[in-house]
Amino acid sequence: ENRAVLMNLLEPLGFTFTEAENGKKGIEKAKEQSPHLIITDLAMPVMDGFEMLKKLRNDEALKWLRVIVSSASVSEIDRQISLEAGGDDFLSKPVNAEELFDLLAKHLRIKWLYESSELNISDQERSTVEMVAPPRSDLQILLELAEDGLLRTLTDKAKEIGEKDEQYQPFVKEIMQLAKQFQTEKIEALIQKYLTNL
Repeated sequence: ENRAVLMNLLEPLGFTFTEAENGKKGIEKAKEQSPHLIITDLAMPVMDGFEMLKKLRNDEALKWLRVIVSSASVSEIDRQISLEAGGDDFLSKPVNAEELFDLLAKHLRIKWLYESSELNISDQERSTVEMVAPPRSDLQILLELAEDGLLRTLTDKAKEIGEKDEQYQPFVKEIMQLAKQFQTEKIEALIQKYLTNL
């Protein structure tokens, strides 16, 4: 599931990646393909993330690779152990798009360029436009898509909702603007706000 979320977030941005179901396969693929970065889980069959990190760091050809360790554990001890084992950084699960993009920028030395807003209304005007939320069933679908990092599908669904009824347009435009900027947490918070008020 974590790999699917990463794929859904990174593929539309032009990243190429290879998946490995365990640490042993991960090392084999790293030797074959020389990736710029590895994102690994700690709990894997055959060879876990700790053993994989140890092997990577002891291999002359691979020890330079940047490795981000991803885990559902958010304890400071697990983070520290991951870094001491050879990880360059830590990405908590479920994957947060903003955190992922920050780590990619840091370790791949890339700078994100964001599209400017296509909305013709200013921030001040936007706050005065009353947003009418779509029905609960549509909000639930949008929330699940945001939580899974399926921003392209979320944008398509939002457009579909906006076409159903013009009163949803300000809400849809806000969701689409946040999706363009990969602001999944803000999308989730906005949807949650409307779900609790319905």
